[in-house]
Amino acid sequence: MLTQPKRAFTLVEILMVVVILAITSAIIIPQISSRDDLKVASAARVVMADLIWAQNRAISTQQKQYVFFGTNTYTLWYKDSALVMHQSTNPISQNTYTTTFQVPSTPLGDVQIEGTPDFCGKAALCFDEMGTPYNCDVDGSNNPSNEAQMTASGTIKVKCGTNVLTISIEGYTGEASVQ
Repeated sequence: MLTQPKRAFTLVEILMVVVILAITSAIIIPQISSRDDLKVASAARVVMADLIWAQNRAISTQQKQYVFFGTNTYTLWYKDSALVMHQSTNPISQNTYTTTFQVPSTPLGDVQIEGTPDFCGKAALCFDEMGTPYNCDVDGSNNPSNEAQMTASGTIKVKCGTNVLTISIEGYTGEASVQ
């Protein structure tokens, strides 16, 4: 009985595959780290998740939840039954619920909040016990005032490089969407 020789790849074939993979990775890997479109999309998801969390917390705790924006940062607050303001605690980190963009050496270090968020002419957002969005003014000690139910959509813009995404919060419902 004759045995057939075992078939295998030659050294040249293996080296050709390695060379092709090296060239492909040399082209693709530098582009992955500079994908501003992915970074801004990620930042938009972070903002939307935080807004939805605040809205859901307002409904579940029956306490108003506030989102106060600063320069490339925002903090979540709530008003207890005695109408005293408290900073919300992030359920994951157990620290104050603050999100800051443009922090060097972080995944979203290149992302910024473009301009001032606009919630029907005001820069702070509130969700009531039904999850309905309100806009409000806020003073230096984080006391909200002039709360008014939003009848039109409010917007937050996040930017990375030349890529800009707009997060919209619909009036009446508080539904969040990204464009």
